[in-house]
Amino acid sequence: MFDCFRYGSVVLLEEGDSAEKFAGICSAMASLEMNTVVIWPPVFYRKGKWDVEVQRTFLRTAAEYDLGVIVELTGQVSDLEYLPDWEWRREFAVENPDGTPALMQNGLGELNYHHPMLHARLQTFLEFVVGELKGEPALLAWDLWNETHFKSFDSWTLDLFRKWLKNKYGSIEALNSCWKKSYMDFSQIRLDPVTWGSIVPDTDWEEFRVEDLAGILTDFSAVVRREDPCHWVTADNVMSNAVWSEFDRGTDDWLVAGAVDCFGISFYPKTGGRLLKENSPGLRTFTFAGAASAGKGRFMVAEMQSHCYSDLFQRERVMPEELLDWNFEALFQGACGSIFWKWEPFRSGFQLGGRGLVLADGSFSRRAEAAKRFGAFLNQYPDASQLTPRKSAAVLYDRRTNFTVKAMNNRIRHIVGDDQPARSRLAVAELCFERNLPLGVVTAETVCDSGIPSVSLLFIPFQVIMDESLAKSVETFVLAGGTVVASVPFGDVSPKGRLFDSLPGGPLNHLTGVRMTDSREDSLYGEQLEVYEMEVLDSEVLLLSDQGLPLLSFKRWGKGGFFLAAADLWHSRRIGNEVLDAILARGFLPSLPLVADCHVELASGKEFDYLWVPNYDNAEFCRIRMDCSAELVFGEGKLEIGSGEVILKHARQAVLRLRKEREA
Repeated sequence: MFDCFRYGSVVLLEEGDSAEKFAGICSAMASLEMNTVVIWPPVFYRKGKWDVEVQRTFLRTAAEYDLGVIVELTGQVSDLEYLPDWEWRREFAVENPDGTPALMQNGLGELNYHHPMLHARLQTFLEFVVGELKGEPALLAWDLWNETHFKSFDSWTLDLFRKWLKNKYGSIEALNSCWKKSYMDFSQIRLDPVTWGSIVPDTDWEEFRVEDLAGILTDFSAVVRREDPCHWVTADNVMSNAVWSEFDRGTDDWLVAGAVDCFGISFYPKTGGRLLKENSPGLRTFTFAGAASAGKGRFMVAEMQSHCYSDLFQRERVMPEELLDWNFEALFQGACGSIFWKWEPFRSGFQLGGRGLVLADGSFSRRAEAAKRFGAFLNQYPDASQLTPRKSAAVLYDRRTNFTVKAMNNRIRHIVGDDQPARSRLAVAELCFERNLPLGVVTAETVCDSGIPSVSLLFIPFQVIMDESLAKSVETFVLAGGTVVASVPFGDVSPKGRLFDSLPGGPLNHLTGVRMTDSREDSLYGEQLEVYEMEVLDSEVLLLSDQGLPLLSFKRWGKGGFFLAAADLWHSRRIGNEVLDAILARGFLPSLPLVADCHVELASGKEFDYLWVPNYDNAEFCRIRMDCSAELVFGEGKLEIGSGEVILKHARQAVLRLRKEREA
């Protein structure tokens, strides 16, 4: 499937487009050393019927320029896809909790995929488009669902929720015990926002939503694969759950990835904090690491931000060098494709004048020239087109913790929000990025099913929930020689929404060597902290607060060790670095692939290793300790190879190619 890195842009088709126009676009794309085009919409309406002649013309034109085409089947504009305006009905809309139609929900205006008539209409639409275009030589893949999203409180969805609950609990008595309810039958279950008795109704609803969305996508996949078993299918989420955890969309990267051949993300780092808390290289890299985890090592950037939002809102403007940074960051985290959103600026709609690699007149922008440089690198060094990143540490992402925090903060969300787990993960990611510690992402499911991947250090920040299966996997990891660094709150709540007796850790309390007795406000080096008071039982205290409370403890267990922070210490660079120093002092910090005075990313191709040296700070010298030959294959700078080290002078966006037999 991944014969090469799929690199290109999205082209929005218009009904009056001609083969001559398409030839100009395809020729220009090929000149930028691109090999892939995504087209949308998948049909036009002529005389009340679906028509794909414009799409077919584009596919045949693209074939003349050796461009592969991905056809986007569904997105956010149903009237340009499977449901024309003359067939729209109010009952097709998703519903708010009060039963009113949720028009333009989250700006997407989606329809209710569970409505029987709409479901049938959508299946017929998919069969028609796929059947018409599957034989075109340029066809590469089907994009089943752009930026997945589904939230509805309608009767069909609630009925599916009740069936899901019956499958989970088996009996209404078991549900009542966990939910603290008094139902007589599953048909009586309603969505009740009252959470005094139990938070599990809320957490069950959120878990149902992510599984339900993945089930809808699985249905899409089945229809398309039956009609066309030869071409692969993809779908994308926005950013990645590890970085951007929100609840309206009802998405889970790992579940979505499991329903398709290739998982994708939409990547918009310059949105003023709307999608990425801040546009930092550490958080961008962590975004891609999360997507790679969901895609089992491979993912596509299905939409990469190409420019500003609109002609009137240009603060999100993209500079040429940023496109290079973002593409190399993605490549060195395992990306197998990158598609710009989009080729031309918007010519209509509220984003008029926004986005686009080329200018309104079709001529190349400065960003297009930068895009060409990345394409040229891929074509010149095909071995680098599918890199495997080196990782020595991982952070745990568990969507159940997100759901638990949301439910617990139900009445105080306006005060505290519900993004505490995400903020702690991001702080760990930034700290590891600054320390050149290659960080991956693992989930509770993958840990329980296949164990913790080949890393020696596992961060578990703000993990509120804990079950026996996850606890057993973590303990096995430590016994075998792994190191865990956890921070409170840690394992306070069971999957049934009950507080454990043994805190912190619940079933992992014996690994911590401490007992929680209370909490208080405290500080370290004058920085305010919310601290869990701990009675130290059989662990070693490594760090004390300003008032003398244990802040960091360590207990050796088997061949490994367990570090516990009694506060969320990651948000302070100074304190976080002291925690890592304490780990290093006991020989538990994993050996880094390379030691450098700048940020580097190391990944392996089929023939060579590749080293990305972005030098974001424009340092005059970048020194990298390694003993092997190196060749500068991309970027600026002068390369000097000394005894046991490589020096780059005045480097920016440099890629080095290394001998495969290099010693780590």
